Parts: sequence; structure tokens; C-alpha cells
Amino acid sequence: MADLIKGLGGPRTAQQELFYGLEDSAAILGWSVIELKDMASKSNESQSAFFMKICKMLNAEQDKLRVYAAEVKTGTIVRAKPE
Repeated sequence: MADLIKGLGGPRTAQQELFYGLEDSAAILGWSVIELKDMASKSNESQSAFFMKICKMLNAEQDKLRVYAAEVKTGTIVRAKPE
């Protein structure tokens, strides 16, 4: 990871790490929803309903993470450096 960061012009701040961590987590949740919806389309009715319920919960969590990331970006949420 350090090698990748060096190629991007230097190390990230704690604030940037938090922002990108939240954005990455939101993206992974979005990808998971896509996969689960595909599984739901190939399942029986009760399994499909179960998968869709999980998708709704994951979408809600994804939305929360995006809001948190936006708050980090605007400085509403600030990550202190570990001492």
C-alpha cells in the first residue's frame, strides 16, 4: 500500500485515509448489492425476498457511509492523528 501511495504524490493524511476508507467501503457494499440482486433473480420466491431484504439493508448502510464520507470531506468529521 505504501508503494501505491508514493506514486500518488505522497502519503495521505489521516483525514484522507478516513475519506477513502469510507468511500471504498460504500463501493464494496454497492457491488455486494449488485451480486445479491443477481442471486435473487435466479432464486425461488422466498429466497429472492430474503436477498432483496439484505439488499435494502446494505443500501441503507451504503448511504450512511457516503454521508459520513461527505462530512469528512467538508471537515464536519475530523480524524485526529494517533499519538
